[in-house]
Parts: sequence; C-alpha cells; structure tokens
Amino acid sequence: MREQYYQRTYGVSFEVLDALLAQQEGRCAICGTFWKDCPAPKASQYETVYVQHLYVDHDHATGAVRGLLCNNCNIAIAFLKDDPRILESARTYLRKFREPE
Repeated sequence: MREQYYQRTYGVSFEVLDALLAQQEGRCAICGTFWKDCPAPKASQYETVYVQHLYVDHDHATGAVRGLLCNNCNIAIAFLKDDPRILESARTYLRKFREPE
C-alpha cells in the first residue's frame, strides 16, 4: 500500500527510491546524515527508511523528484519556499554572526 502511494504521488517505485538512496550513500541529500540517524518525526511500528526517516523531496511546480531528505532539511527548504535566493540570504545572515574559525 505504501509503494502505491509513492507511485501515485511521485511517480516512483521503491526500486527507484532504493537506487536514489544508494546514490546518496544512505544519507540525506542536504545535511548528509545517515538515514537511521535522522530523527523520525512519525511514530511507526516499522523501522523503514521511507516511512520514518527520509522524505521524497520533489519540485512542487513540476513534480520531479529531486532527492531524499531528512525531516529537518525537508522542512527547512519548505519554510524557505524552495527559493535559492532566500536560502542564500539565510546563509549570508548566519555567516555574518559566525565566530571566525
């Protein structure tokens, strides 16, 4: 049933998602956290990568799947409206207050 959801919603099978996960070396595409170390925001009786730990990120305009993200990274880019300009502005802002290394 879960695979049917991914097929219907994103147009991808678990086989495609497994290949994408392998390409990302089992990690979030943004922060690089290994999938089992990503906090699971959803309680589930199953310990699975796609149900609990990583989300299918997609372009809301085209529907194209971009990658697999942890909940934190998925929410972050959503709050930034998937806009690279806002993301760059946030990056600049954070760097302005960072201690020199």
